[in-house]
Amino acid sequence: MFDRLHLRWQVVLCVAGLQAVALGLAGWVMLENARKAVGVEMTAAESAARAQVIAAVGTAMRDHPPERVLDVLSEQLVEPRHVRLVLYDSRTGPLPVLSGSREAEITAAPGWFATLVMPPRRETRLSILHNGRDYGFVSLSSAPQDEIAEVWEDAAVLFGTLGAALLASALVVATVIGRGLRPLDTINRGLAALQAGDLSTRIAGVRGADFTPIVGGFNALSQGLEASEAARAALARKIVELGDAERRAIAMELHDEFGPCLFGLKVKAGAIARVAERSGDATLRRDAETVASIVDQIRVANTRLLTTLRPMTIGQLPLVEALEDMIAGFRSTHTGIDWEVSLPRSVPGTEEIVDLTVYRIVQEGVTNALRHGRPGRVRIAMAVLPDGQGPGEIALGIEDNGAGLGAGLVEGRGLTAMRDRVYALGGRLALGPRPGGGTRLTVRLPLAGARAGRPAMETLA
Repeated sequence: MFDRLHLRWQVVLCVAGLQAVALGLAGWVMLENARKAVGVEMTAAESAARAQVIAAVGTAMRDHPPERVLDVLSEQLVEPRHVRLVLYDSRTGPLPVLSGSREAEITAAPGWFATLVMPPRRETRLSILHNGRDYGFVSLSSAPQDEIAEVWEDAAVLFGTLGAALLASALVVATVIGRGLRPLDTINRGLAALQAGDLSTRIAGVRGADFTPIVGGFNALSQGLEASEAARAALARKIVELGDAERRAIAMELHDEFGPCLFGLKVKAGAIARVAERSGDATLRRDAETVASIVDQIRVANTRLLTTLRPMTIGQLPLVEALEDMIAGFRSTHTGIDWEVSLPRSVPGTEEIVDLTVYRIVQEGVTNALRHGRPGRVRIAMAVLPDGQGPGEIALGIEDNGAGLGAGLVEGRGLTAMRDRVYALGGRLALGPRPGGGTRLTVRLPLAGARAGRPAMETLA
């Protein structure tokens, strides 16, 4: 439990605990001294009062008849401090005694305190005897309440002062430690920014010898991470570009080499078929037609492979027109679906790698929605978001109202390749359920390469 507290409160609790222990020890010592002091005071008061009463009784018995002694004592004796006097006449009962105590002027101590310092109660009786006759007695008993009340007043002032000092010191410690640990809040914000992916975060303006090496290490770490991320992004982009270039080269090879060869085979098969027909060779004509059919199958497969390797419209049409052409193909083959398409008029200044990435995302996203979701409505929306620090970014969203993502969804090769392309260009991709049912795919893609669209360097102070 203690380890879960912030360092500030751990120190405050330790300081307060030590002061509370010191306060408890001081209280215990004060109680012991108070108990002894009250005992000594009571002993002295009782001795003085006893001597005073004995002297008064002797004088009264010498100057007055025995039956008047208690009446005379009632008029002359003044109850001393810390002692209670009781005059008892055997004939009439108790007699009043003049009070000289200040007890009424002092606030009584709490019962628990009085119990702790109360000395043993003692009583002394002086009998008034003459010629064997008992006329009554004078009783002296200790009354330490007023002394205990005075000790309590001093203790209350002392402990009130110490308690106020304890509270003030705790507040001062909490304030000083809070001020000293304030740079940790800045460091925590920097770590949170790094965790969120903002590797350009730097910390500045943090003072204190204890935090200077930490801040230096943080800035060096974030700078190193930013450099590593830039190198990784550049490498990933280069890999994608090399892959696209390789696929483009293969597609050109298939188109330039396979196309003419297939065309030549088609022409030759037709010529053989015509010769066989003139000669009446049915077997040769059938073989020529079979060859022509195989050539047609190879041509269809070649066209499909060319489209897979590199869409023919990319590089020949602007991005928006290429998307419209692809979506028109989806519309023609899935007529029972409600299509909602929102595209900008144009996306100026896009690189071919960006065009190809957006094209592949739409192609893969729509294909997955049609194949797995069986939706009744598909919505495709794309917009160009401006950025004051760069050319902006493309915001692309594809959603459907189909079956949605299954519980045991395993990311396929198409989605993995799409995610890798987006990240290689410095973009962001999110796939999740759509409110109301279905699936939603959202992509943010910078228009100017892998570092576009990233936040500028942020300095935390």
